Amino acid sequence: MTRPSRTPRIHAIDPVRRRAFMKFAATVLAAPAIPAALRFAVNEQLFGEAKAFAEEANLPTYFIEMDLRDQWDFGHVFVPPGIATSMSNLTRGGTGDALPFYFTADQIITAGNGFYLTPDSQVLMPHLGNIAVVEINELCTGAIHGHEAVNPMRSPGKTRTQGPGKEATWLGEPGFGEQGNDYWYSSTPTPACLHNYWQKQLTPELANGITMKFISRFHTICHYGAGLPNSELTRIQSVDMLMQTFPPTVEELTIPTPEEAAAFAKALKRADTGFFKRHGYNEDARTTHEARLGEAQGKWYHEPKIVSLPFTPEEVEYWQDGVPDQVGDVIKANIWEQSAWAFKLLAGDVTRSVALEFDYLDVHDTRMEDVIRTMAAQSVIPLVRLIESIKAIPGMWDRTVIVVYSADGGRTPSANSYGNQGKNSFILAGGGVRGGYFGDVRVAGNTGSGHSWSYWAPDEAGDPTIEVSGDNSRRLSGARTWRTLMKALRIPDDVISAFPDVAGAAPLSFMLNV
Repeated sequence: MTRPSRTPRIHAIDPVRRRAFMKFAATVLAAPAIPAALRFAVNEQLFGEAKAFAEEANLPTYFIEMDLRDQWDFGHVFVPPGIATSMSNLTRGGTGDALPFYFTADQIITAGNGFYLTPDSQVLMPHLGNIAVVEINELCTGAIHGHEAVNPMRSPGKTRTQGPGKEATWLGEPGFGEQGNDYWYSSTPTPACLHNYWQKQLTPELANGITMKFISRFHTICHYGAGLPNSELTRIQSVDMLMQTFPPTVEELTIPTPEEAAAFAKALKRADTGFFKRHGYNEDARTTHEARLGEAQGKWYHEPKIVSLPFTPEEVEYWQDGVPDQVGDVIKANIWEQSAWAFKLLAGDVTRSVALEFDYLDVHDTRMEDVIRTMAAQSVIPLVRLIESIKAIPGMWDRTVIVVYSADGGRTPSANSYGNQGKNSFILAGGGVRGGYFGDVRVAGNTGSGHSWSYWAPDEAGDPTIEVSGDNSRRLSGARTWRTLMKALRIPDDVISAFPDVAGAAPLSFMLNV
């Protein structure tokens, strides 16, 4: 039997209209809810096999960067195995070298893959398969007990003095010249800026990515595009500015001409059972798309997207429940609000890059129970609700990456400790992330008021076999975590190779399924 001609159906479209038609098809088929089999099949019918493979490589990804300011303590979120299994022998409390941990050993939850949770973080359990954590990363070296507005994981290779190819990272930030922000130069773009740049290469009409400048005190976070065109984020400085930047919108996309509707319809009809089997998919792939796309009087439609940032009472109840409010000099926006706004913008594909900036307290000499448990709730609950909401949109989770940083570094597990020491946490979540807690913190000895600690970085298999010193010797370099994030976001290697301080670094493959 002779196979019917597979001449790309784009040739049936008037040459003047082809560019608009290709844009329409790319927009419709890139929607997360469209099954992968359908997308490839229709692209092959419309444009040919080579174009179909190219379109798969250029699918959008969605990125949320959570920058938590002031030496965030994740001790009640992810308990290092060496601490979780030694709890009965530890001095605990909120002062000196005591461990600021406020649950007993029998309350620690063993969750597998190196995860030990607490009652404060157990809501993460259903999602641990797609959450990866490594905390033995390159430390921040800010002049004031580790405070930085950059973090070596966000812009690897940064320096205090300007060298060849390195530019100021702080110039785009409003009100930067304040205590504790430090001045750094770099050639490596920070994550949300690079992602914003790449997504706008794929979709030029996309709204610009944003960062919510909602830290309550005078500290800030630097976002730096390293000179890439259209990379710099819009700095949102108030809730009113956010609402004005993204007024309520309704988007509906149609094919206006009969021949375009016919070409699209025929491409779908040709994606029959045999076609899907030829590409390794089952009958479900054939039938699922029929529930996703519809034809009405010769026109094809997106499902209309309604994006409205003001919260309904139901949304407030869902996102706010259990999340402590922001405190500080000037209250700007709670982390649950920022998370909800980020979800709305990304779910509506209005923009694809959103950075959250949030602080709780600048805690140094003591870490009492209310502080540690507040930090846990403010980081865990919004993360869970973001994951739940994104998973509820078919196909979106597989293309979403969430990263959580303590923007200005880590500290030892001791209650009385500052930055420049101990842990510097990198938390990665998304459909392409392989879950696990990688690395360890163990008791090294006793002091008059508690303990000293040893730190163990993961090897290439993800096992905690590499003992590191108190400084940055043998810790995981910021370049490696940066490359890991970029691989999760599917930024092409030829884009990354332009940045010398990360070009030769290997991603941490044990954290990824992509």
